[in-house]
Amino acid sequence: MNDKHYLTTPIYYVNDRPHIGHAYTTIVADVLARYWRRRLGNDKVFFLTGTDEHGAKIERAACKLGMSPKEFADSVSAKYQATWKSLKLTPDYFIRTTDPEHEKIVVELVSKLHETGDIYKGEYAGRYCVACEEYKQQNELLDGNKCPIHKTIIEEVKEEVYFFRLSNYQKQLLYIIDKGEMTIFPESRKNEIVNFVKSGLQDIAISRSNVGWGIKLPWDKQHTLYVWVDALFNYYSAPKMLSKDYFPPDEQFIGKDILRFHVVIWPAMLLALGLLLPRQLVVNGYFTVNGEKMSKTLGNVIDPLKITSTWGNDALRYYLLRDLSFSEDGDFSWDRFKQRYESELSNALGNLVQRVLSMVNRYEIDIVEKNTPELESVNLKLESYDFSGALDVIWEKIARANAEIEKQRPWQLSKEGKLAELSIHLNELYADIQSIADALSSLLPETSQKILSQLKSLEPSPIFPRIDTE
Repeated sequence: MNDKHYLTTPIYYVNDRPHIGHAYTTIVADVLARYWRRRLGNDKVFFLTGTDEHGAKIERAACKLGMSPKEFADSVSAKYQATWKSLKLTPDYFIRTTDPEHEKIVVELVSKLHETGDIYKGEYAGRYCVACEEYKQQNELLDGNKCPIHKTIIEEVKEEVYFFRLSNYQKQLLYIIDKGEMTIFPESRKNEIVNFVKSGLQDIAISRSNVGWGIKLPWDKQHTLYVWVDALFNYYSAPKMLSKDYFPPDEQFIGKDILRFHVVIWPAMLLALGLLLPRQLVVNGYFTVNGEKMSKTLGNVIDPLKITSTWGNDALRYYLLRDLSFSEDGDFSWDRFKQRYESELSNALGNLVQRVLSMVNRYEIDIVEKNTPELESVNLKLESYDFSGALDVIWEKIARANAEIEKQRPWQLSKEGKLAELSIHLNELYADIQSIADALSSLLPETSQKILSQLKSLEPSPIFPRIDTE
């Protein structure tokens, strides 16, 4: 086991407020950050998130609102920070690509790339999706020259740019991935990238001469750095800004739509700079709502705070982690959300805690505190990104405890005067609940603390109260 652990989420683009898809990736990273802090200690873990704030899309969005790009970026970045705080997420640092310290480090890095000869001037003529902030090849587009992600017609671009010699790193990238020096989870994404790299890498444009909102190239002020290059370097700049020796990342959580940037362009630039590569890239799928892509037009974009203000943070965490398979495309369903809340959180877990503690009090049972062993199978599931499987293990234990109550019928033991047997039974159930609370500490941290607090005080109260779903 390493003596430190560095986790990152993507830094989120500030074109709009955070939605449930952003929350999902950040919650997953938060689960692992909490898990590794328990294993290694708080000072050995560094969890990074933040916002990506340069580029044409931000420039245009700000102009429409009569704001400067920086004013617009400030307003949206603040919403992300407020949302993560409200969701009780625990990043160690929130980086913004408009931070002067980040910009300074990025300028140093691209200057080194320029000095090595890996950057040269040329002209780009082709297609660019402003919504993706990405150059597109014709074979990637839908009919009518539409972006496959945003379904919008992309722009024809012709401008002077600087290119990065990505093609020079094709063989080295294939070797590194094949040897497992940088791993990609799940295997299907690894295969996708290997096939992409084998098809032949082309040099990529890393500057724009027609976009003003960005970091100026130090050797040519007429150009701004391509927003993705600026953004990718945040994973290096953040720990350096804080003088923390965490680089390279141990786990980088990303969506499949930004896979190539993180698994091809990012490591290639690190190789060019002589820097170490991330240990593992962890890729989640797309997010839909009741089977449809989230969009403002459909009115189905979900603000996570609209859920947590009624149902609580851990209800959202539970649903996302239990109902969705991390590495695959996922669908949010209000019906499934409510069903899981009522049957699994309120009934199965909440009632178990309340029933057991109520009986401990009613029958005046002396609780003998003891250390409960960790559920190692939960740890193994977490380390393999099987969050649903980890919760399955815990809920199986909850189901067994509830079944044991019905089997042993403690109220009957009390009526028959079998007090020693009753005490043993309720102490065992108390220990089971303690073990369940410990196992939930990374997954449902607020719930874990509520249960442990009730165990200590022996004062039961509803953990997941009934909510009028209407």
